[in-house]
Amino acid sequence: MNLSHMLYRLYVFFVLLIFLTTIPLTYAQHHGGEQAPPISFGSGEVTVTTSLIPPDFIPDSQSPVNLKIRFFDTLSNINIESVSYRVQIFYGTQLVANQMFFDKDGELDIKIQPKSGCEQEDLWKCTKYFGDKDPVVPNALTSSPSSIPVISGPVFVKSGQYTVKTDIIGAKNPKTQTSQDIHFETVVSIPNVQPFIITASGTEYAISAKNFQDPLTKLHYDESSHSINFQIPFNWEHIEHTAYLKNYFEIPKNFIPFNNVDSFFGKVNDVLILPKDIHYDKYSNKDFNVIHFMINNEELKNLKNTESEIKVIITPESQPSIVTNEILFDNGFKALASYDSRSSQSNDFLFSIVFFDPQGNLSNDVRYVYGITDPTGKEITNTGGNPNLLGINLPNGIDTRIIDAPSEGKYSIQLGLIGSGGVDYEKYLFKEFEFEIIKHMSTNTTMAPKSPIPQWIKNNAGWWADGSIDDNSFIQGIQFLIKEGIMKIPTTHGASTGSNEIPSWIKNNAGWWADGSIDDNSFISGIEFLVKQGIITP
Repeated sequence: MNLSHMLYRLYVFFVLLIFLTTIPLTYAQHHGGEQAPPISFGSGEVTVTTSLIPPDFIPDSQSPVNLKIRFFDTLSNINIESVSYRVQIFYGTQLVANQMFFDKDGELDIKIQPKSGCEQEDLWKCTKYFGDKDPVVPNALTSSPSSIPVISGPVFVKSGQYTVKTDIIGAKNPKTQTSQDIHFETVVSIPNVQPFIITASGTEYAISAKNFQDPLTKLHYDESSHSINFQIPFNWEHIEHTAYLKNYFEIPKNFIPFNNVDSFFGKVNDVLILPKDIHYDKYSNKDFNVIHFMINNEELKNLKNTESEIKVIITPESQPSIVTNEILFDNGFKALASYDSRSSQSNDFLFSIVFFDPQGNLSNDVRYVYGITDPTGKEITNTGGNPNLLGINLPNGIDTRIIDAPSEGKYSIQLGLIGSGGVDYEKYLFKEFEFEIIKHMSTNTTMAPKSPIPQWIKNNAGWWADGSIDDNSFIQGIQFLIKEGIMKIPTTHGASTGSNEIPSWIKNNAGWWADGSIDDNSFISGIEFLVKQGIITP
């Protein structure tokens, strides 16, 4: 497809969205945010989503956070215009904020300035509101790109769940009241932060776990499998009121075992979870990478048991399933578009994109659109939900979405770069590439040996561990096993570090394997690491 044809198709699609809002649209949803159940309104069904920017905001960060409430038609994914809102925020049963707002484009944006130290019994009495008063809607503050209202008070000052009650008082015209208020209720979770120290190859690393439920327990790092293990306290009687379990792990970029890792798989209560449930973000922070772990309510119900804790293991994949395409636009901008190639049992897949400016820096303000053609020829398009503004706005240049994948096979995606820095390009920029979703398979960190490993290799490992033979003798034995097909090591795509030094933890593994303390697979995981680093050449 040429660029002009693509531009024409997207333009026609956008026009149809505006004027034929009854056309169904399949659209993606972010990992973050919560959507309320839809309610009939006029000829369609409407709902609200609430989300925080940044989504991993924590208390005591000394910075504000934006609460976004979007009111839209679920069938067309188009925002409802000219909306009057009453927003109430509760912490537990305590009301902490209560204010009217008016927003023209259906995307209410409120800046929250958390302020602790309230000594009032009724917390809402400490909350203050700032902004431009709307000239038409009584007692309402106007929300617009040039005028963002502010709530300052005991809102989001503590970790936990906050209930956002949103009443739609009027819509489509600021003077038009709905026949009765439309009520929605969503939950915003503020994470706890737990610092941990993990040890790898004798080096201690500080990591942070951000959890949106009760604090994690028994978190530790398993050097033999390079996995992160933890438990989540959970009362199964509350499962109906738990939309999801979510945790973020901030891993220092100098954590050597994850240097060449692109994807992870997870097990919850010994059950393999879906590929979309773990996302590895290597771009949004310069100091650490982030593992996002989230399972939804439906998945949680399938994991129900009688125990009071949920056991989770997150392990690097030996054969990465993440495929990344580098997209170069004509104006010097670059995008890294990544997808998880594993077909999921839930018929969707994880797609992420990161935009960089011509200087190679993460783009802080960019808008884009995308269109996907699946193997059956069906088109899935997302041009954003605002009928007055084409494009999906990315304040930090990063987008992660779960997209429908009705079948395995080859897909085609068209990306359109619409503007940056709040300014539309005179000519939109488009690129296209293909990708393939493959059959979902159970994932393992290691490949089982084709036949039992000979005893002499175990002897070698033990002698090498205690210093009786040198590194070269040990490596020659491993290379023999790989070449003969006795030890199957998956093909890797890691880059050589340029160093031939074998980490001390590999030698420790060899000694433990030789004396039977760890199994063959745990030993092989260390060999895979040496192959990835280019220390051993298969």
